[in-house]
Amino acid sequence: MKKLYWKPGKISWKIHFIIAIVAVVGMLSVELFKNKINTPYHNRKVKAARVMKNGMDVLKEYRLKNIGPIDLEMDPAASGIIGMLLSPITSNTGYHSAKLTTVNPNWAAAMVDMLIKAGVREGDTIAAAFSGSFPLMNLALLSAAEVMKLKVVIITSSAGSTWGANIPGFSWLDMEHILYEKRVITNHSIAASIGGSKDRGLGMSKEGRDILKNTIQKYGIRFIDTKEEIENVDLRMDIYKSYMDDSRYAAFVNVGGGTISVGSSVGKKLFKPGVTLNPTHKALSIDSVMSRFGKEGVPIIHITSIETLAAKYKFPVAPTKIQSVGEGEFFVKFEYDKKIIIFTLLALITLLIIFIKMDIGYRIFNTKKVSKSSTPGQMV
Repeated sequence: MKKLYWKPGKISWKIHFIIAIVAVVGMLSVELFKNKINTPYHNRKVKAARVMKNGMDVLKEYRLKNIGPIDLEMDPAASGIIGMLLSPITSNTGYHSAKLTTVNPNWAAAMVDMLIKAGVREGDTIAAAFSGSFPLMNLALLSAAEVMKLKVVIITSSAGSTWGANIPGFSWLDMEHILYEKRVITNHSIAASIGGSKDRGLGMSKEGRDILKNTIQKYGIRFIDTKEEIENVDLRMDIYKSYMDDSRYAAFVNVGGGTISVGSSVGKKLFKPGVTLNPTHKALSIDSVMSRFGKEGVPIIHITSIETLAAKYKFPVAPTKIQSVGEGEFFVKFEYDKKIIIFTLLALITLLIIFIKMDIGYRIFNTKKVSKSSTPGQMV
């Protein structure tokens, strides 16, 4: 036998309005009240950024006291670490916007992220190749190393590209010495070359080459001065191996585009910015320090194409002010609150059942006399 039930001829607009209001309020609540969650290794990243900020402050103070005023047109964030367009110790041209993009202490946090992704663990030993082109990225690695308690074996190509550490008396080796003396960092270069073309400063003036050579000797750093590039690569690898404690380094980090480190502009492009665990055969075919480490299975971290890396880590490009430590999407992520989602869904289902399926809404809102047209119809 079939059962009979009653259903109203039409549903009141008031019911639709109430359900719509609840749905809109629920949707807004879901979007507005997201959970703020710290990204992995948050505390370690923030600590590294604080170390870098301290280092930046130390270098700025030294710059103002010993070198001269800051050109705010070229260094709008007033970091004091943006160099000159031309100087005797300038190696080649560089992008001004890329140099400005490095003026951010949170790069040290990004370096922690890259080291961890490369498999580096606390207390490991890593190899590094620095140049004067991106002094703040050198500092970023050294700051991350302080927090992760890493031993960093560094070989530096001293000259810097335009807007880098290319001020005489304030080269990267000078900066490194200042930071080491102030105990901001505990790692420093163990060998250095002039850098620039052929790693020997070809094209630079004799004055510039002499300045860099004297700086290397002043700090008691081993001077690399070889005529042949392959001899230079061999010597650097021998130096790295002489400082190696374990069977192999935990990672090799290259900052900038040093000819011997990356193997000319071609080699620089074959290794992608950031972490490379499995280099391509083509990348390994060009002889360089980086490709030799790659052949040994050592993870590679290549710090180049700064603006590309900035987009990856959601850092501002060419900022006009220094970003605060721990600021930005890189440090936190937002997730929808599942409790709000479930509550909203249950509320809507409940209203649909009460107001429509159970016909309670018809009885609540039907205050007028029932007409024939609105009288519930018999349904089977």
